[in-house]
Amino acid sequence: MLALLAVFLVACAGLSQKDPTEYIDAADYDRLKLVSTQPGVKIYRYLSPEYKRTDYRAVMADPIVLYQPPEKDLGKTGISGETIYRVRNAMDISMRQMVRKQFGISYKPGQRVARLSTAITGVVIDGEGFRPKKLVPISTVLKAAGSGATIAGSKPQLMVEAKLLDSVSGKLLGEGVYLVSSEQFRREVDSPDKFQLLASQWVKAAISVASGLR
Repeated sequence: MLALLAVFLVACAGLSQKDPTEYIDAADYDRLKLVSTQPGVKIYRYLSPEYKRTDYRAVMADPIVLYQPPEKDLGKTGISGETIYRVRNAMDISMRQMVRKQFGISYKPGQRVARLSTAITGVVIDGEGFRPKKLVPISTVLKAAGSGATIAGSKPQLMVEAKLLDSVSGKLLGEGVYLVSSEQFRREVDSPDKFQLLASQWVKAAISVASGLR
């Protein structure tokens, strides 16, 4: 998934049209276990048995990645590149405030420093369990909820994923996934500002799960 995150960052910067879906591997998610269910929401977690929060003094937080290109035909006003940048920047600020408060923040890798990577994307799940098989833009999830459309027989969902790694070795320490159904997503999100507010909450929840705070 780290290679996928890198592709997201390039795509969001407008430097590549390469399809990021080719990088997804459902086997990467076999380690995740369902830990909570709410109406329209499922939360999955993996914690390394060797991970201890007290072993780390700070966290280096990568920018949040949104898989959403500009789209002029969505809703009344569309989604511009400027709107995507504004939403992502506000979410980054909120996320870093949480990291600073809960862990202490670092701006470079080092001993006893963890690294946090977070991504928000649409995802198509294979079957009833949690085996992602295709990544899609966030807007695809909204459209599917409105039209009832499916992709390969499955409705896309919103996935908020947080990974915590050792900043030096790259070893995975923890992972949290916040999965929102298309219907729940459409009910709660009716504007970019509402998405920014709710997605920031979902990101914080995913980080808390990945780091063992909840």
